Amino acid sequence: MSQWVQAAPGIRYRKHASRKQGARLDRYFVIRHSVNGKQIDESLGWASSGWTVTRAQAELSRLQEAKRTGKGPVTLREEAQASRRAEELRTEQEAAAERRQKVVAELWDRYSKEVVAVENRPRTAAQKTRIWEKRIKHAIGGQKVNDVTEEEVGKLVRAPLRLDEGGQVAAGKAEAGNVYRLLHHMFGKALRWGLRAKEAGNPLENITEPKVARRERLLTGSEIGALLRALDAAEADGSEHPRIIAAIRVVILTGPRISEPLGLRWQEIRRDEMELHLADTKTGFSRRPISAATLAVLDSIERMPGVDFVFRGIRDQTKPLSYSAVERAFRRMAKTACVKDCTLHTIRHWFATMTANSVSNPRVGMALTGHKSHAAYMNYLHSDKEQARALANQLAEFVSGLAATKSDVVPMRKE
Repeated sequence: MSQWVQAAPGIRYRKHASRKQGARLDRYFVIRHSVNGKQIDESLGWASSGWTVTRAQAELSRLQEAKRTGKGPVTLREEAQASRRAEELRTEQEAAAERRQKVVAELWDRYSKEVVAVENRPRTAAQKTRIWEKRIKHAIGGQKVNDVTEEEVGKLVRAPLRLDEGGQVAAGKAEAGNVYRLLHHMFGKALRWGLRAKEAGNPLENITEPKVARRERLLTGSEIGALLRALDAAEADGSEHPRIIAAIRVVILTGPRISEPLGLRWQEIRRDEMELHLADTKTGFSRRPISAATLAVLDSIERMPGVDFVFRGIRDQTKPLSYSAVERAFRRMAKTACVKDCTLHTIRHWFATMTANSVSNPRVGMALTGHKSHAAYMNYLHSDKEQARALANQLAEFVSGLAATKSDVVPMRKE
């Protein structure tokens, strides 16, 4: 390369050592101008690419005019950056517009892979898939995510509800609530993923979530006794499978979520510590103290070589016992015991209430039930009617005693 040559004020060039433009050596042009009190050089290009002194002067004049008026970039670098930002914005806008052409079926496809398959347990995943297939897919599956309206999702949420003659909801609230929560979560993800414009918002935002009133159902001691006798009878006559009976006994003795014993593995039983070390519960890893009676039930189950699950399946013994099989058997035995409105989860409520009534420190009860949150633990506690009646009688006797006690009332003097 040769030395720089000034072609005009603020315009310089230098010649290439060998490359030619026609009969003369090719020239590379730059401009020199002042920005924020500093002299800077900015490259333009080769004469062979169309740059001339006149064109370079025009470029320099344009930048100087921008500096004088304060309108537009004052350097080629700023101009290039602004151009890149504009291009990136245009590309993003085009991508956003393309994303907003996605239909609800495509949203579900991504949601099922990135949320359901990763975050949800098998029962929850199966429930969400059923609701999608049965209630959502054919209604709005082919519609653009960005165009779904509050009216449309409102109809889907209300569809499971059944009204009585007086126009009050008689059934279907639980299913309607499930539909609401799935749609609300899906469209929340759609907003985060850019499949729906932010200004469109979540179409479920102004729809009230249908909620089932929490039933204050607390089993009595006599009902638990009746269930245990039904278990004994089923074990004696062989009407129910021994592993199912053992699983229900463990539920009564330890008060877990039913998924926890069904997923229990032999290595999670710590006999020396009298604990279950559950690796994967709703609240993560959990240590549960167990009694000798619980350990005896677990030890009564025959171990199958090569299978980790304590409660093996009935048909496929390499898999855990299914919830549906245990639930059906429990319903049969609850009917035999004449215990109504009782599920496996009702037992957990009874167990939590019994622990709370037995110890003053709630953390002791939480250690048995596996609750990490005190608020969640309190949701499982129900008032014991017998204890409440006894306390009411005690208070009545105390009040009556006050009336029988004679004592002088000393009036207060005003200062």
